[in-house]
Amino acid sequence: MNAKETSLAYYKFNNTFVLSGGKEELTNVLNAKKYKKILIHFVDHHMIESIEASQAAKTPILIWIHGVETEKWYRRWFNFSGDAAALEKTLASIKENKKRTDFMKSVYESKTLNIKFIFVSKWFKEAVAEADTNAFVEDYSIIHNVVDDKMFDYVPKDANQRKKILSIRPFASHKYANDLSVKAILALSQKDYFEEFEFNIYGHGVLFDKTLEPIKHFSNVHIHNYFLPQTEIAKLHKEHGIFLCPTRLDSQGVSMCEAMSSGLIPITNGVTAIPEFVDDECGCLAGREDSQGLADAIDFLYHHPEEFQKKAHEETMQYRKSH
Repeated sequence: MNAKETSLAYYKFNNTFVLSGGKEELTNVLNAKKYKKILIHFVDHHMIESIEASQAAKTPILIWIHGVETEKWYRRWFNFSGDAAALEKTLASIKENKKRTDFMKSVYESKTLNIKFIFVSKWFKEAVAEADTNAFVEDYSIIHNVVDDKMFDYVPKDANQRKKILSIRPFASHKYANDLSVKAILALSQKDYFEEFEFNIYGHGVLFDKTLEPIKHFSNVHIHNYFLPQTEIAKLHKEHGIFLCPTRLDSQGVSMCEAMSSGLIPITNGVTAIPEFVDDECGCLAGREDSQGLADAIDFLYHHPEEFQKKAHEETMQYRKSH
């Protein structure tokens, strides 16, 4: 949906026909036939107004919530810079953010529409969606983003794979905390066994070159400035033993969960929703902003190969699924 569009158009994506249009076009589509359910991702007031104006106003609606649409402006504090222009832009956005969270409160508490909400984690529902809108969501389910465990299938890990460390992260925002990975690698570079490690870092984004500059000279750090298709990611999972994925904000951490499905041990920060998906049975959790904790976890697994294999064992895989 694009509220600026004034005509109905369509295109094909992955053999699926996609309709495109504005508010009036959506209302017309909803009036054209009877639908069993309406499913919405990244809801906005244009969508709700279109539904309310249509004959589908009583149709059951499922709304997926796991993004910026329900967050207070300060949630992404890590993207603020000392730059005066950036600060001005942030302050100017506060009014729009208030309008958006007020709108979300009205949707969460709507008595006129038949809505059920889907959250990807308990933390995101309670600590973000409800807390940031001062609302209580009554009708909901917690459904995690799917992980394809046929593609990301478990393969037993050799003890030597604890020395092969993989990172696949966007470099478009500080939320992915790639700078903490860099600091952890710098801390490990002081160890006399550092050269036994092999680091493979994949990603892309405006922060890529600047973030990785301090470690690009290490011969055992291999930097790949591009994204990978899922089949290639699954292949890399089989070659590595540790998945280094620090974070500052995650409603789930899908790439981390895919790595865990493949049997890799996640080394991350125990913040936001992460503890719902990782604990000491299957991974290593450092504190908030704790790059040294990330390095210490890798150091521990290096010196305790039996612990590495215990965490990477197939029984642990079943434990992960049950949680």
